[in-house]
Amino acid sequence: MKFQLYFITLLLLFISSKNIAQASYTGSRLALFDVQILQQKPQTLALRCRMANTGRQTLGTKKNVAEMVVEFDTIGLPGLLRGHESDIAEAARGNCPKLKPGEISEPIWLNVRLHSREVVLTPGTGGCAEMVFDTAFVEEWGERTMRLRYYLKNIGSAPAHFFSKNAEPIVNLYFVSGAKLTRGAIPAGNTSIQKGRETLDGVLLPGQVLEGRVEITLKDRSKFSPNIALEFDPAQAVDECGRTGNVWVLRLRY
Repeated sequence: MKFQLYFITLLLLFISSKNIAQASYTGSRLALFDVQILQQKPQTLALRCRMANTGRQTLGTKKNVAEMVVEFDTIGLPGLLRGHESDIAEAARGNCPKLKPGEISEPIWLNVRLHSREVVLTPGTGGCAEMVFDTAFVEEWGERTMRLRYYLKNIGSAPAHFFSKNAEPIVNLYFVSGAKLTRGAIPAGNTSIQKGRETLDGVLLPGQVLEGRVEITLKDRSKFSPNIALEFDPAQAVDECGRTGNVWVLRLRY
């Protein structure tokens, strides 16, 4: 509750600064925050969120609904929803309650219809995806198990299609002695990227990041192989420009 009050205070300050800095703006503007996923299906989402009127007109009327600017709390937006902001914005425009400038709503339930996504390729780049580990770290470390979180980023110029070959991309994990994945690596487990869990539609657009978690047992970890290597898609289920960034090694104390 204290965190929510603190966040709302910051949001009100943000609204105030927006109104001062953009006093000439006369359109409708809506901010979405505290977004939570209640239910997800292949073509639809059920979300709960709160809304704030950051513009200078009263919202909740049929006037200028199509022109309403919808902004997001990008830090707090669940990673699974990134890339689907336009669909969420469309649902928000049709379900916005009556809000005066600066007013914040109670929790709102949104039914979001997901549309197929397209991207314009960057000219002269060849148009291909390239996946790299953006980061990986230990989320929880117990006596017998360890839970890791990893982030994969598409740094290419085309979308990455995870299931175009009717196979789920795998992330393999190994215990290694140094900072490289070598033939002497000891298998530590694996996880697959699944539609509806790490990704809604199996597409990661250029510049976007996918988040995943995996839990492994530590029975084969030793002082000779204390580090953990993550390897994305060794079976090459995803077409990429290159695969130099498909391995990430965590150097850990023993």
